[in-house]
Amino acid sequence: MAFRLFRLIFLTCFLSCWGATDSKAQTTTDLRQDRAFFQNKKTDFTQWLRQNQLGHIFKADSVAVSAKKVTLYLRPTHDSKLACDSIQCAWTKLEQTNKKINGQFFHERLLHKWAFLAEIRPDQAEVVVRCHEPAHFLAKIYSRDGKIPVEQRSLRSGTVIDVSTPASLQGVNTGDNKILVRGKKVNAVCGSARRFLTNHYKTKGTPVLWKAKVDTSYTAYDEFVLEVTHLNNEICPDGYFEYHRVYVKGLQKGDDVEISWEFQGKYGSGIIFPPRKNDYKDMDLRYKSNLEEYQKRLFKKLTDYLRQ
Repeated sequence: MAFRLFRLIFLTCFLSCWGATDSKAQTTTDLRQDRAFFQNKKTDFTQWLRQNQLGHIFKADSVAVSAKKVTLYLRPTHDSKLACDSIQCAWTKLEQTNKKINGQFFHERLLHKWAFLAEIRPDQAEVVVRCHEPAHFLAKIYSRDGKIPVEQRSLRSGTVIDVSTPASLQGVNTGDNKILVRGKKVNAVCGSARRFLTNHYKTKGTPVLWKAKVDTSYTAYDEFVLEVTHLNNEICPDGYFEYHRVYVKGLQKGDDVEISWEFQGKYGSGIIFPPRKNDYKDMDLRYKSNLEEYQKRLFKKLTDYLRQ
């Protein structure tokens, strides 16, 4: 009995130390070492495009990896003389519609989805949308100093073409995914939101051995990303281990603050979640309804807390 207890304690300590070491190493690792993993995520991104009724507009064409950046290239699904005009019109519609409904521009959503699937920080991710060579339309999306700008180039005015686009992206929380908090400053509201979510998760974990591991290292005064691993039985009903990623963005509007968010999750069979070294899959593709119900409950609690 004593021997079993000793083995259990030893294993727990070993895995904890290994996880901490691996996590530290991932922050300094040359991203080119995980080139094969990133190439495989191109398929996952294609599935996400199709699920969100974007597969007839864009396709994941290729992935380029440097030491500190992973770039996903998107191109028109169908090549034609009007491909550049079509993708330019679709881009304009998607940018406007998603900002109105979800509180995010379409280009921001693309970058965050790519960073999530590739398991990298937003400032390590880049998405380039372009038509055929030479690229008459090009949009380059990246993260810098907590902002997500888009460098856009169009070499011609573009023929107006009616392109069918979805009203909103299914991968973003539907319904109320942005709120207005009155009479407060953006840094205070984002700080309160981060503390609430951290406290929500820190008491959770797995049935045996593990407490939830919460990471908020990607934080600015008006936004943050919260990542949680070592979870079980939160969203997936089949006993898989879970990885949750929450992005919260604040915007000062006069005396008030608009808060928007997105919630994403992965599931897998391994309790340890070393980035880019696992079989974790996007919950959107299998547990969409469970994911949506969980985030609705969570952000109802967050909304009530911020408005106190």
